[in-house]
Amino acid sequence: MEKKKGIAQEFFKELYKQEQIRDEKINHYLKGETMSVLMEEERVMLNRNITIEELREVIQKQKNNKTPGMDGLPGEVYKSLGETIDLILLEVCNVVLTEARLPESWRAAYIALIPKEGTDTTQIKNYRPISLLIFFDCKRFDSS
Repeated sequence: MEKKKGIAQEFFKELYKQEQIRDEKINHYLKGETMSVLMEEERVMLNRNITIEELREVIQKQKNNKTPGMDGLPGEVYKSLGETIDLILLEVCNVVLTEARLPESWRAAYIALIPKEGTDTTQIKNYRPISLLIFFDCKRFDSS
């Protein structure tokens, strides 16, 4: 079992490895793009804290019966929990926005392998990785 686990880890590690991109390449790309300069009032508006009204509006606009977002939870969960998690979620979103830091748990995931339908399950390439993200604790931000 451990040998199979190691093979799977290596396969998906190689498949999803992040390419290192040099700063010069990024600068060259950005010079070719036409970007408008933000007006001062736009910059201020984009940098202000998110309000509870904005958060609730976004949650209500989430479509039902759709693939979950990055956190693995469908919109129905947020809609049904409503005021139970609104203030916690608002605090987390504003800390991420104003301090440019993510909770450490947002960087962690368990990966489960789901076999693709109608394929040879003895081949690792015939499995689909599904990330199961860990629910966050807004009081435990990393120190970086």
